[in-house]
Amino acid sequence: MRAGGEMDQGGWLHQGLAALREMDGSTSLAVLLGVLGLCGLGLPMPEDVVLITAGWLASLGKFSATTAIFSGLIGVLSGDAVLFFLGRSYGRALLRNRLAGWLFPARALDEAERRIRGNGRFICFIARFLPGLRSPIYFSAGALGIPPSTYIMQDGLAALISVPFWVAFGYAFGGRIEMALDQARGVQAWILAAATVAVIGYAVRRWRRPPASPPSETPHA
Repeated sequence: MRAGGEMDQGGWLHQGLAALREMDGSTSLAVLLGVLGLCGLGLPMPEDVVLITAGWLASLGKFSATTAIFSGLIGVLSGDAVLFFLGRSYGRALLRNRLAGWLFPARALDEAERRIRGNGRFICFIARFLPGLRSPIYFSAGALGIPPSTYIMQDGLAALISVPFWVAFGYAFGGRIEMALDQARGVQAWILAAATVAVIGYAVRRWRRPPASPPSETPHA
């Protein structure tokens, strides 16, 4: 028998899915877009669940699979962008206030910025596959000076992989949404494991890379 908390969570999920099924396509799509935006801002709900639900609703004929994918991209990228540009606009000031200055000395902060900027492409790409860390990573990326062009390109590339995958996953199960969500847990665990291995492999490769030698000076005649 499941614990009471799990029963409540399952009950809320079941009620939410039933409500979405009763809505017309435009309304259900608007709800999903709103939830995706909130997920990007830190709502404790996996984006994958919302995208799978979008695929499920597409399989029921509420809207097309293409619409589900396009809307999913808008939802996840807009939430990420808000956090990144909030960090870019206000994060530095927060990190430079008196309390943060006591916790993070200016020299340490400058070193962190240098390291993050040097690995910005990898950080912005892999963050999409790290649930629970994506929001703080994107905020920090903005605060510590990763160029917007780097963030937009890498987050967009990662979203072009993850969003169609999860929408297609939900679509493939047709009306069996509960089965899709149950099977998704195992897939999510494999994706997280692969992302963790990628992070470790990247860190080891960077650590083993020899430092760049300073340019040699040509002696003057």
